Amino acid sequence: MPIGLIWSEHFAAKLGIFANLPGVIALATASQKGGVGKTTVCINLGHALARRGWNTLLIDTDPQGGIGLSLSRNTRKKRGFYDFLMAGGNVRPYILPTRLPEFSILPCGVPDAFLKAGRVDDAPQKIQDLLRQCDILGYDVVLMDTAAGLTGITEVAVRTADWVLIPQQAEPLAVRSVPLLLETLARFRSEGSQVRVAGILLTMLLASHEASLKVARELREMLPASFLFNQAIPRDPLFLEASAHGLPLGLLRKNPPATALLFDQLAADIEERTGLNTRKDQLQSHASLLD
Repeated sequence: MPIGLIWSEHFAAKLGIFANLPGVIALATASQKGGVGKTTVCINLGHALARRGWNTLLIDTDPQGGIGLSLSRNTRKKRGFYDFLMAGGNVRPYILPTRLPEFSILPCGVPDAFLKAGRVDDAPQKIQDLLRQCDILGYDVVLMDTAAGLTGITEVAVRTADWVLIPQQAEPLAVRSVPLLLETLARFRSEGSQVRVAGILLTMLLASHEASLKVARELREMLPASFLFNQAIPRDPLFLEASAHGLPLGLLRKNPPATALLFDQLAADIEERTGLNTRKDQLQSHASLLD
């Protein structure tokens, strides 16, 4: 299946072409290599979406538990995603609230038993059930942080998602790895997955380094204009400070730093690309018919 077919459906969503009122939107991250900032993007994008009024659940599917390590080491002691995959049932007891009512987290939990049992074959049905429950619980967005690569649980999460967000470090390897990743996503679709590409997000951009800027230029020349988000996340030491305090960047200061505002812009772009804005309009329309 041509890679372009993945993107053609992006335009359908952008125009709000839905046959039915959409339920919860599942957005997974994906990258071929680690260290590109997926967890940082997920935490800050999730917070930005919640601040914009969307009931958002952030799921840590990475067995290393990056979300928990970034926000609170105590979450490593909590049951979570992998415990749900093992036991099934009601996901609600595994979900942790945050100080922002619209933002909740499903931590990694304890992955050892699940991984040792090798029960990946059961995971697609369990994740689909999880998403159905999230819809019933009133979530608008489920954001899934994943481990590097496209195998194991990461592959299942991406195949099950509606959309995939691709954080990509602004380094020369990106020019070679992005086409390979898009080809893999195209293969997933040819095998029945409905996942669509929300976009590629450049991360760790160094505006003072020509090599970093060159990567951004080459990717924009290589790919259709809409493939890359307009926002590029810089390499900012404030991310380390925020992580040390267990906070998204937007809560680090009374007046959020400029980098935090980039995530608000990214959230607005995600709303448009995934049809969240259409969902809001349709929900308001349905409500008015009942008043």
